[in-house]
Amino acid sequence: MSAPRHKLLTRSLREEITSGRWKVGDRLPPEVEFAVERGVSRTTLRRALSELESEGLVARRKRVGTVIASQTPQQHFRMATNSMPELMRVTRETVLEVWTSRHVENHSDPALGGHESATGFWLEVIGVRRIPGRLRPFNWSRMFVAGPYAGIEPSLSRHRVGSVYNLIEEMFDRPIVRVSQSANAIACPQPAADAIGLSVGTPVLSIDAELYSHNGELVEISQAIYDPARFQLRNDVLLK
Repeated sequence: MSAPRHKLLTRSLREEITSGRWKVGDRLPPEVEFAVERGVSRTTLRRALSELESEGLVARRKRVGTVIASQTPQQHFRMATNSMPELMRVTRETVLEVWTSRHVENHSDPALGGHESATGFWLEVIGVRRIPGRLRPFNWSRMFVAGPYAGIEPSLSRHRVGSVYNLIEEMFDRPIVRVSQSANAIACPQPAADAIGLSVGTPVLSIDAELYSHNGELVEISQAIYDPARFQLRNDVLLK
């Protein structure tokens, strides 16, 4: 089966840009003219340009048009939130590199949001997440594991894991069935800035999540801070 037309056009334009046919700063022809030249509809062209823009190859500017912004696609991870498998894909396709872990008491950190662990403490885990084969991490992660599941800590000593919640599921037979998640634009704090190579105060995306087991128990609280240049959050909504 042939790929959709906008995908074929995206691939063709990407190859032209990365090969040097188009130089940084070059302006593409107006949409109507460019669509005719390529033998596609304006809708197809716009979808292709949108994908190239998400890769950082082009920039679309009012009263200027579309210009070449880079000849090298940006390395970023795309995460969809349409279903639990899509939501958890980030843990399957990337690696969490654990830096530190320690016990913290209930109410000792605002990130806990007032939630209490039955044991009176949480296991705090801090690390970064990388795409395999790429050196620079694309997020800084901090997780709080409810005290009853702090027994995963020795397994974190191998430093690289898929996810903390996977360890909880495997060791305690507590499958995660619900994730409550919010995304917020914040100023990058010092620890995250140092980890992902940004300046303190740079606008970043913070995704905060609460993970619940089948009986409604809060098992994990997490915060992941992303460099927007290397991460894209996507959500498809079906309107009835």
